[in-house]
Amino acid sequence: MKRICFVLVLSNGLSYTPLTPGVLYQRDTSLKDYFSPFYDVSINYLRDKDTVDYLVLPEPFAPFDNENNLPIIKVPSKFFLTKDFEKIKDYIDDYFKKNDAK
Repeated sequence: MKRICFVLVLSNGLSYTPLTPGVLYQRDTSLKDYFSPFYDVSINYLRDKDTVDYLVLPEPFAPFDNENNLPIIKVPSKFFLTKDFEKIKDYIDDYFKKNDAK
């Protein structure tokens, strides 16, 4: 199973900045719950950056250090804000179709 990480929080050195507050409430597990049947899912980049295979980033995205040079799957941020998980999955699936065929 592919291991993906949704990068939704960045460290600015002093604190953490959420990029999409609508899906970041700790009690809201809807993003992880939706994608777990399809992928091994993380929503904690800072903790799991050494154990995942792909990063899923809202686009546009603030610059950050992709320390492990992991492949990045870009998804329009509006789908995170509206919690349109089906559209997000379409982008992820499309990425894998295009890159697994090579």
